[in-house]
Amino acid sequence: MAGYSAYQLDPDPLEPSVLTQQLTHRRCDGKLWDLVKKYPIHPRVLEVIELSGLYGVYRSNRSIINHILITSLVERWRPETHTFHFRTGEPTITLQDVEVLYDLPVNGDPILGDESIRTKGDWQNICQRLLGFIPCPQDFNHSSLKVTALNAHMLEQLQLPDLATQDMINQMARCYMFWMIAGMMMADTSGNYLKLMYLPMLEDFNVVSSYSWGSATLACLYRFLCKASQSNQNEIAGFLPLLQVYLITTSIIYKYFFYFIIS
Repeated sequence: MAGYSAYQLDPDPLEPSVLTQQLTHRRCDGKLWDLVKKYPIHPRVLEVIELSGLYGVYRSNRSIINHILITSLVERWRPETHTFHFRTGEPTITLQDVEVLYDLPVNGDPILGDESIRTKGDWQNICQRLLGFIPCPQDFNHSSLKVTALNAHMLEQLQLPDLATQDMINQMARCYMFWMIAGMMMADTSGNYLKLMYLPMLEDFNVVSSYSWGSATLACLYRFLCKASQSNQNEIAGFLPLLQVYLITTSIIYKYFFYFIIS
């Protein structure tokens, strides 16, 4: 038992000469998160994220999506009732699930976003002030920013100096939060772009935690589930890791529920 308890499971190959295709394996798709794990986030940046109400999403990292599982769930989704039609009943993801699984706030002000018409120059100024870098004009598509532009900036700033100013800390924290919101929680089907409408909401850290991020995340997921369930659709977006975690936790609960009934 002592040897068993001391054993630690390593997700990466212990002998790279055997698994020679590791660098092109889907396990390495989350390049940004893998580097974040290699170079831990600055403690002061982490403090800001914890106070924002989004720490649960950051802690979960970037999940690999099981497309077969997601497709199976979409085929069971009914837009009329916003529930999954299973043989055992009609379950659905609730605000309580979002709050418990990812610790996202489900009470507070609504997430409206800022859909004001702005030029590329306006967005460059906003990015410089809130994120700490100026994207190139070609990195914009209307009111969206290329994921690669934000990732490149974050990879350059992974190791902040100990004497970093509070503005630098806040800008890096916004990069993480903006990536989580526009790239995970409320991702769209573009895949390569992040909607900038959420960025101005991160300017004042005193009010970020007052927004109902969990409600907006669930509403966005419901919307994409309803759209994807139509026969003429072949894409889905939204916070797909929530679907996977929900199904896993629900399966475990049902398993133990029936176990105690039978026993």
